[in-house]
Amino acid sequence: MKSYLGLIPISERVHKRQSRMTRICIILAVFLVTSIFSMVEMWTKGEVESMRTSHGDWHIAVMYVSDDVIGTIRGDERIRSFALYEELNGDSDREFNKDPNKGYYIDGTDVELRSAEKSYFSDIMKYSLDGSFPEGDHEVALSSDARDILGKEIGDKIIITTPNGESEYTISGFYGDDSFYNKMIEGFCVYFDLDTFNSFCALSDASPVSKYFIRFEEEKGLKKTISEFKNDYGLSDKLVEENSGLLGFMGASSSKSMNAFYPLAGICFVIILISGVFMISSCMNSNVAQRTRFYGIMRCIGASRSQIIHFVRLQALNWCKTAVPIGLMLGTLTSWILCAILKFQIKGEWVNMPLFTISKSGLISGAVVGIITVYIAAYFPARVAARISPIVAVSGNSQAPTVNEHVSKVGFFKVETILGIHHAVSLKKNLILMTGSFALVITLFFVFAACLDIMNKLIPTQSSFTPDIVIASPDFSDILDRSVEDEIAGLTGVDRTFALMMSVSTKANVNGKDTTIDLYSYEDNMFKRSEKSIISGNLSKVYGDSDKALLIYNQDSHLNVGDKIRIGDEEIEVACVASEGIGSISGTYTVVLSEESYMRITGDDKYAMLGAVCNKNLSEEEFSKIQNLAGENEFRDNREENGELYTSYWVFRIAIYGFLAIVSMITVLNITNSISMGVSSRVKQYGVMRAIGMGKWQVTRMIAAEALSYAVVGIVCGSILGLYLHYTIYEKVLITHFGGSWNIPYTSIIIIIVLVLASCVIAIYSPSKRMSNMEITETMQTL
Repeated sequence: MKSYLGLIPISERVHKRQSRMTRICIILAVFLVTSIFSMVEMWTKGEVESMRTSHGDWHIAVMYVSDDVIGTIRGDERIRSFALYEELNGDSDREFNKDPNKGYYIDGTDVELRSAEKSYFSDIMKYSLDGSFPEGDHEVALSSDARDILGKEIGDKIIITTPNGESEYTISGFYGDDSFYNKMIEGFCVYFDLDTFNSFCALSDASPVSKYFIRFEEEKGLKKTISEFKNDYGLSDKLVEENSGLLGFMGASSSKSMNAFYPLAGICFVIILISGVFMISSCMNSNVAQRTRFYGIMRCIGASRSQIIHFVRLQALNWCKTAVPIGLMLGTLTSWILCAILKFQIKGEWVNMPLFTISKSGLISGAVVGIITVYIAAYFPARVAARISPIVAVSGNSQAPTVNEHVSKVGFFKVETILGIHHAVSLKKNLILMTGSFALVITLFFVFAACLDIMNKLIPTQSSFTPDIVIASPDFSDILDRSVEDEIAGLTGVDRTFALMMSVSTKANVNGKDTTIDLYSYEDNMFKRSEKSIISGNLSKVYGDSDKALLIYNQDSHLNVGDKIRIGDEEIEVACVASEGIGSISGTYTVVLSEESYMRITGDDKYAMLGAVCNKNLSEEEFSKIQNLAGENEFRDNREENGELYTSYWVFRIAIYGFLAIVSMITVLNITNSISMGVSSRVKQYGVMRAIGMGKWQVTRMIAAEALSYAVVGIVCGSILGLYLHYTIYEKVLITHFGGSWNIPYTSIIIIIVLVLASCVIAIYSPSKRMSNMEITETMQTL
């Protein structure tokens, strides 16, 4: 052996059992980080691919730009794909109150007219094509959904009805475009070539909306590329539309909404890293305390303090040789299993999850957290080991003698309780490490509780107003008979129903300004289900025939309690605001009245929409009966889609609780190990106490007091930091987008206290049992 470092492998073989818990903590920390970041990368890749499929493989779209600028942009070397796109009846000019004298129809079905260069279909949207691109003056391609709606095939004739007459065209093919969008517009899309489309617009006296879709060649540093592109061509934000879904998952979006999520991910990573440092450092600190004599002997035979520090750090890194690879393999294997389950069992939005892909971010993050965390965590234990006095260490006393200037006051506590608290607070660094472990787990619990609240808002199936089956009038008019709801509600397979009267884009005067509102009616049962969503005002004022209204919060257009709305000769006042409810159809204010008030103001007494929430007992016969009751009205079955969303919600929820369970397990193991090692380092002290009359239960209470001291300080510190982050997430995300106010999450606090106390019970069981089973003579002889 040429140096003291040669003792490391020998020491590891001798003290393998003592370092086992530290290695387990390293493995779990690496596993945790690797699995989380691997799943995040796999999920991000899957969502990016999903966004490319559903929204198109483009980054930005440029609008209202001169031909000269467009000509220059086309030759930009940074661009891979460029395509001109034009549309009629797009989002910018759609009439939500359908008028037969406006819009475009084929056999009575609403259609959206589009035209684009070939690269739009092949490179940007990548639509599948059955047939050929429309080339002639009288050729068009249709959405594939039109096959079932119209019963037409390639080569058949169609007639497009416009406000200025009719035009006949031949179907050249069918594009596999966005079926979800077609359902939303209750129709399909018609595609022209550019020349034919321009001729059509001239004949129809219509002005199309033009966009130039751009897909950049290089996606690394995409946010910077987009910013430089806009500066190069003098494009303001109003002239550039982002593919926000795609850019958001790529971390390149300039949207304030998306950017609010990025810091949260960074905060979570930092918390995980700090958690690893505290856990591993605490284990190592206890390990050093238990091996005081070993380090003292090294000092006796000539090892300097710097050599001891170097020894402890290399010993810690030596553990990484086996612990880090094991953690990386377990994390990667776990991510593969979860990806397979999501892809083949859950399906839905998870079908694009990649399989058996090595996550670079997962492996790098796991390895960095493992090695860097261990290196950082070894700092304080190494300094503690270096300061050990050879005389004290060789004598077998692991704790430096402490002299009290006065007798401690017992007060209301018993002596053993005071001793336990003293053991916890006397070593400041150990107190910081132990309570830090508690505090960080509590902080993560609050952060993920807020994330679950976000998911409750984002996933519609968690709302009381998300029906499984919908019957709606085709033009949003109140024409559904009230008896239909009673018949549906009487079916055994239906849990509950709700019905709405509505008037979309109703002319109104809001606070002295002429505008439009979407006016709805709620039944009393719907008002009751809205009680938890009320963020301001008094809901009880809206019941019955009154001049009060409920307003649904909208980030872009919202009112406050007390604001006045005049509809015709009637004036109503906003009595309360809710964070969720029936959304706006036309994108304006959403105002809700009681049925009595709605009928008085509008004169209508029939419904525009009926919704039914079904259970698993809904039979085919009952389903057919509901379908028949719909008659000529629109009928939608959302059960499969709601089921997929509900499954996705629980997948997310289970993932969060699983993450918290693993972190909690690491903390419990850490606390158990630390208290156990602390007890082992004080065996002689406990032996003396037992010898002078301390009973077994007093020893147990002393250990329990030490553990509870760590827990109480951890709860206080963790709750302060956790509540601050909980409030920040609410303010930046939930309140900004959904309205409402922040309230102290008392339920989460109670759950945290129960979990921490349970952890303490688990932590004190093993060491207290071990001390109780040891004879007094055995503890006195232990060195």
